[in-house]
Amino acid sequence: MTATHVDSDETIPAALRTEALEQLLTERGLIDPKVIDGLITTYETNVGPLNGAKVVARAWTDPEYRRRLLEDGTAAIKELGFGGFQGEHIVVVENTATTHNV
Repeated sequence: MTATHVDSDETIPAALRTEALEQLLTERGLIDPKVIDGLITTYETNVGPLNGAKVVARAWTDPEYRRRLLEDGTAAIKELGFGGFQGEHIVVVENTATTHNV
């Protein structure tokens, strides 16, 4: 098998490159597409930015939850079922007229 060189000014869309790489690795028996699909689903639904959006939306619509979130972010996010290794020590800050947190 020979390698194909692509000049840097020839841009192949990332989705096409990803699909080609997945197909090659699958054909060689190095990955299982079902496992990859499971990982993608996990990151899209369980650990992605949608979880933070759910917390923020709840804080916008529930003043009592907002208060708890600012006092103890870790406990407040556990109320929504979020936690684990990356959610052990959550510190929540709010935006003000002069400070926007990212």
